[in-house]
Amino acid sequence: MDIQGVVSVETKTIKSLMVKLEPQFTNGHDFCELIVDETRNGFTARLCNETYSFSWNAPGDDFIQFLIDTFSKHNDYLFGKLEDYSKRDYVDTEKTAKAMKVLLLQARRYCRIDEEQAREIWEEIESFEGNDDITQNHLYSEWSYWFEQAIEKDIFSNEPWFEDFIQYNEDWRCRVFCEKVAPILAEVLKVEYGKVVVAQ
Repeated sequence: MDIQGVVSVETKTIKSLMVKLEPQFTNGHDFCELIVDETRNGFTARLCNETYSFSWNAPGDDFIQFLIDTFSKHNDYLFGKLEDYSKRDYVDTEKTAKAMKVLLLQARRYCRIDEEQAREIWEEIESFEGNDDITQNHLYSEWSYWFEQAIEKDIFSNEPWFEDFIQYNEDWRCRVFCEKVAPILAEVLKVEYGKVVVAQ
């Protein structure tokens, strides 16, 4: 081919499916365009304001069956491939505050902290609860004084990376796609690719 800047052009067979969905089963989604590319062992799913796409290097001999199995049986695996990792940097302040309050109450019950200190720390926990833009570093630096008090009293650790009470935000839109929409798409793929006998 004699086009400047082009080495070659490969024609691919890509199947595009426009799937109308029932919103009560899909957390509000009413359609999904599913593009399946068997040549590159990949898919793209377009919903209203979301797009998910992934390709596998070696999914086995039958990519369509692999995709059906992934969509229908392996939600966590699919989520791990599609989630927006940048959301993991942010603390889920509501869940974290709840867990911290449990630790604080335990410390108070076992007399590791007095009532006044416990009240101060409790108020500080409530002051960040509900904030959306707090990272782990921000949590430990912004509230460093009361963290120091709590660390001294052995309520929280001074090694936040080991803390299991800190809960992180999750890409919940992606989770909805993986758990609600993908299994429905698996059933569509079964029919479209003849992987299931349709009742007459």
